[in-house]
Amino acid sequence: MTQSTDTSSDRARSGDEDPDPVAAHVHAEAHPRGSEAEAAAAREVGGYDAVLAAVPAPLALGAVVALVSSLSVTLALGAASLVSAGIVGWALFSASPV
Repeated sequence: MTQSTDTSSDRARSGDEDPDPVAAHVHAEAHPRGSEAEAAAAREVGGYDAVLAAVPAPLALGAVVALVSSLSVTLALGAASLVSAGIVGWALFSASPV
């Protein structure tokens, strides 16, 4: 008697193996139809993503300015925090998502 060297993944690719109804049900629940399109839509970058990226940007710029200039860290980061707070305020009250 000879033993087959095919693995289960080889048989699954060739279509020789009967589909498992439980595995098919679990797969269907985990990956409903249209989920690829919904996932692609969720990965799109929008305006609110830009606002979220803009909040820490002034703080990073303030830290760099404090390192390369004679300004104190307190002054540079304090001014940068006011800019970040302004962005947060604008995002909450002027450009709210709802």
